[in-house]
Amino acid sequence: GCTDAKAINYNPQANKNDGSCQYKTTMITPLYSQELPVQLNGTSGLVFFDNKLFSHNDHYTKTLYQIEVENAQIVDSLLLGNVAYQDVEDIDQDSLYVYLGDFGNNVSGNRTDLHILRILKSSLFSSHIQIDTIWFAYADQVDFSATSSNASDYDCEAFFVTTDSIYLFTKQWNTYGTALYALPKTIGTHQAQFVAHYQVDGLITAAHYQAENNQIVLCGYTSMLQPFLLLLYDYSGNNFFSGNKRKIALNLPFHQVEAIAGVGNFQYYLSNEYISRYGVTVSAKLHKIDLSEFLSSQNVPILNKENDSGHLIVYPNPAKSELFLEGNAEFSDIYLYNNDGKLLKKASHCRQIAVGELSSGVYWINLINKNKTTAIKCFMKE
Repeated sequence: GCTDAKAINYNPQANKNDGSCQYKTTMITPLYSQELPVQLNGTSGLVFFDNKLFSHNDHYTKTLYQIEVENAQIVDSLLLGNVAYQDVEDIDQDSLYVYLGDFGNNVSGNRTDLHILRILKSSLFSSHIQIDTIWFAYADQVDFSATSSNASDYDCEAFFVTTDSIYLFTKQWNTYGTALYALPKTIGTHQAQFVAHYQVDGLITAAHYQAENNQIVLCGYTSMLQPFLLLLYDYSGNNFFSGNKRKIALNLPFHQVEAIAGVGNFQYYLSNEYISRYGVTVSAKLHKIDLSEFLSSQNVPILNKENDSGHLIVYPNPAKSELFLEGNAEFSDIYLYNNDGKLLKKASHCRQIAVGELSSGVYWINLINKNKTTAIKCFMKE
């Protein structure tokens, strides 16, 4: 049943999420919006690392622009040089690399050179930026006949990377849905394998994955250029549409939102590109939003959702100074949250956690293994 207490059909007796949660219509307004310089009129991706925000255009110059978050002005520009660059639609990162997705396919839907540029972070500010390429094709695309513009279901503008995979969310012009595909994030040529489909009733343009909380935020817009967010959480495995799917409208009418980047757990930056249609002109802008109202309590499950974790035991409970984990399950990452969903500490490959500095109350341990399977344990701190 529906296990999300924020949903209108929440079932307190349910102990397994079947993805059926429904939500009231919601619209949020950005904390602030700032106009971007004309050099970023085609802004299509955002990424935040080393306390810096970067954006790029979908066409135009082969450049990454560093943006000042408070006034949206360009601080620095990094020319990527002689690389294949046709329709770059999104950007993401891991600890070592920045990834640029050159997979925009809206003109005729028959590109055979879809690829993702992998850029070594440590080389970004050097005289020789190190770039290599991950090539791919959709495993289920067999017809490469040219379509008319904006008529293909094999267009794509959104992706993110995890520890071992890249996940693509297509922009389906015919059905206004999105298909999820997976491929390895290693250099070479791959087949992107279909995972799942969701009828989002809009066009998905960017994605952000928050690994610590196992949450995904997609952005996009409707046929009437009404931008929205799609929040995905409490899903099973890599079928990100199997859990909760909450759609939230943005109070930015007639804005073609194209990019999203997370900063911390619940703060996000969005950008929209310049458009001039039907006598209306909207400049490219940078927006900041806060999703803590919707996602903070989703970091950890409610009490009746505590799941089986391979006979894992957390003791002593209540705890005073140390908490021990015992059982046959192996977990690579361990996250400790308070009862408001705030992440307090992270550990890896350990069976003992110091909790002496914590105040008295209820806390949660979220354990994730190498297969991204999650186990949840609740404990009391005396």
